[in-house]
Amino acid sequence: MGFLVNIDNGGTFTDVCISDGSRMVHAKSTTTPHDLTQCFMEVMKRGSRELFGEDDLPRLIRETDCLRYSTTSGTNAVVEHKGTPVALLVDAGTEDRFHGENGIGASALWRAMVPDRPSGITVAADGGIDADELTRIVNRLLSLGAQRLAVCLHSPTAEQHVKSALLNRYPRHLLGAIPFLISSELVGDDDIERRAVTAVINSYLHPGMEHFLYSAENVCKSQHLKRPLLIFRNDGDSARVAKTTAIKTWGSGPRGGLEGTLAYARLYGLSTVVAMDIGGTTTDVSVVRDGKVALRPYGNVEDLPTSFPLPQLQSFGLGGSSILRVADGRITIGPDSVGAVPGPACFARGGTQVTLTDALLVLGVLDAQRYLGGELRLDRERALQALKTNVGDALKLSPEQAATAVVAAFQQQVGEQLGKVIRAAGADPAEATLLAFGGGGPMIVSGIAETIGIRRVVVPRLASVFSAFGIGFSHLAHEYQVPMSAASSRLDAVKADLLARARRDMAGEGVDPESCSFRYSSWHAVDGTVVESALEAGGAAPEARLTLKAIYELPSALLIADSAQAGAAVPVRDSVALDLGDGARAVDVHLDGDLEPGHTAQGPCLLKGDYLTCLLGAGWKLRVSSNRDLVLETSHS
Repeated sequence: MGFLVNIDNGGTFTDVCISDGSRMVHAKSTTTPHDLTQCFMEVMKRGSRELFGEDDLPRLIRETDCLRYSTTSGTNAVVEHKGTPVALLVDAGTEDRFHGENGIGASALWRAMVPDRPSGITVAADGGIDADELTRIVNRLLSLGAQRLAVCLHSPTAEQHVKSALLNRYPRHLLGAIPFLISSELVGDDDIERRAVTAVINSYLHPGMEHFLYSAENVCKSQHLKRPLLIFRNDGDSARVAKTTAIKTWGSGPRGGLEGTLAYARLYGLSTVVAMDIGGTTTDVSVVRDGKVALRPYGNVEDLPTSFPLPQLQSFGLGGSSILRVADGRITIGPDSVGAVPGPACFARGGTQVTLTDALLVLGVLDAQRYLGGELRLDRERALQALKTNVGDALKLSPEQAATAVVAAFQQQVGEQLGKVIRAAGADPAEATLLAFGGGGPMIVSGIAETIGIRRVVVPRLASVFSAFGIGFSHLAHEYQVPMSAASSRLDAVKADLLARARRDMAGEGVDPESCSFRYSSWHAVDGTVVESALEAGGAAPEARLTLKAIYELPSALLIADSAQAGAAVPVRDSVALDLGDGARAVDVHLDGDLEPGHTAQGPCLLKGDYLTCLLGAGWKLRVSSNRDLVLETSHS
């Protein structure tokens, strides 16, 4: 078996997990937002170093069977409003519905994507259009500098007439052609506003995503990757670049963590799992119940509803690089972040704002010499100064006391958000298991859990790169949906059309359609959640959709079922004086490299490693599972 490579390109760090079936290695690299290809290559180079003992990127790529990749590029473009503006063509007389201060026109994101008033075209009762009128509209848009056109009309027939006229009058082989998107070809949705939003976001992100992803794929091709680079999507599946729509890359990183959460729910037989991913910029929280990710029927991108279902995942501006301030005698966190550049003050890259990372370094939780495996040395003196200036002086605390206060504030504020999400999902914190991952997830997880009464925590052995790890449980798949209102009268014909399209797309992926599975179902919305059912049972529900999913199963890393009994204590390698809010005390230090299945430890203690740091509070006990995960439990109520 060749290598399985999974890469998650985050806002602060880019992570890689590599497996060959018998071992798993991982690495991290600082994200380079000015050129994402650079960190894409760098993290694979570091992964090759972990595998072979030296940099050998060509060998890694050459011996890779499957490379799955997710990127924040689309997410960042939305957040920063840095995509390609779109010209929108709508039915004449409806222009104001998509412009102005009401409805979707009031959204700052919408105004960034569609800066000018949409153009209206007259559509006849039979769906016909005036091709000369269309030509005048397009010529005017081109003269104003339009680079992309999204066509969103009430009638799909009219949209097809527009497509034919555009191809006839602006042929693709001519330099004067304008890239355009027909909304009903991207998604079938009777709601015109949702369909317009979906089409516009896709057009807005398309040029940047196309440029970067094809650049990454060309690098892989030049190094003789066996099969095309696969892009992990926000629906939990993967596909090659040429078969991926730009909007599906938005928010794909956090979905990787959810795929890993599903795998862990199966591994440990957990009915309710709270996934908590603490990164540099945000804390992402979702609740997985009965082995399913809850989906919003029409997921929002920022404040705009789209036609696609998206996970019920809450993001909060609480991360390891979130900026800390004091307001009215209280420590506030985020939502703004210093990212990787300039980063926390302790990164010594010019940053002066204080963050949780600075506080954990001052307290001794983080090792200045081993951060990111020693790739980045942290500066404790700069962290002390930032704590004094930004927190200590305002609260009349020493820098060390300020660090303790920062950790307590972070635990409390993350715990409050966790509690809201858990209760909204109808779950009881005392009965749930918290799965803590991301670079910051395990660090102070027992303190976070205690604030809301969670008594069991699982820290994956690959917590620091868990989203990249989770991507490896995705399959090569495509999903097709048609409103049941348009399909019910000719259900067999619509099913046949979808199947033909699915078989054609899977063949285009380079796999034999006969080796794929094809599953029809119906979904509809109930209380803001997607309910999927057998096609016969769900067809009559309001806004029901006929769905076909085509799946080609990809290999994934093996997980080891837990049979390890509590045994010997983890060796103590050092001790550190920590103030956990109840006075300084000596705390045992364990190294994650010493951990073996069955090992145990009692809190308070500190587990340290190149990529994993976990502070265990008093009253907590730790057991290492057969899969080398940390299972933490407390008797606290």
